Amino acid sequence: MLIKSYYQGVFNEVFIYFYPFIRPKSIDYELFEPETYPGKNEMIEKCELVTWKDFLCISGIESYHKLDVGLRTRILGLKKQYADELTARLIQDVCEKNNRTD
Repeated sequence: MLIKSYYQGVFNEVFIYFYPFIRPKSIDYELFEPETYPGKNEMIEKCELVTWKDFLCISGIESYHKLDVGLRTRILGLKKQYADELTARLIQDVCEKNNRTD
C-alpha cells in the first residue's frame, strides 16, 4: 500500500525520514551490540554515514521497499508471511563485509 494513499484524508503531506546506516571508521565493529553500543557522540566522531541510496548500491538490493522489508525482518517486526529472510541475511552480510576500522 502506498503511504500517501493510506493517509489520504488524514494528512495533506507525508514525509519519510530514512535514518542512515553507519560505518565504523575508528571504532571496533564488535562494539555494536546491546551491552556495548556506542553513544551518539562517539558514533558521530568515529563513524561515517551511509545513505540508503548508497546501501542499495553496495548491497545490490533493488528497491527502498525491499530494503525496508529486510530491515524490519531483521528486527522481527513483520509477520512471517511478509518477512524476507533472504534480504535480511543479505543486509547482515553486507554490514559484516563492509565494516572497517582505520
